[in-house]
Amino acid sequence: MQSRKLHGLIAFALFLVAAVVYSALSDKPVDLWRVALWSMIGVGSYMVLSRLFGFDPHRTRIAECAPAYMHYVDRWELRLGQATLSMLGGIVVAARLFDAEYFVTAVVSGTLSAWTYFAFRWYVGGYRSPAAVRK
Repeated sequence: MQSRKLHGLIAFALFLVAAVVYSALSDKPVDLWRVALWSMIGVGSYMVLSRLFGFDPHRTRIAECAPAYMHYVDRWELRLGQATLSMLGGIVVAARLFDAEYFVTAVVSGTLSAWTYFAFRWYVGGYRSPAAVRK
């Protein structure tokens, strides 16, 4: 879908708003620039890895007539799992190497913003199967 970039930007903005709200409600300071940087890295890497591992309902190697459970396992368990674990591993390594002093902030911002992207994209219908899109 051409809306991946738009969904990524919206998820990025939503996560920054959530960070500001968290800071206000908890009365704890949040380094918004650091959160923004790692959020951008998290969303961007998740988008790239999802595409790399083929997590796209419109590009499947499973035959259309295959049972539904095969499509589920292929899309959600294998491809999404590969993208998620690779993104998490990459964020952890990058945070340890480049921002060790703020490791927790980096990992939390990177992973939660990626999941914000996933949840937002799912909510707006970006992960519908091709059959559901045709209806």
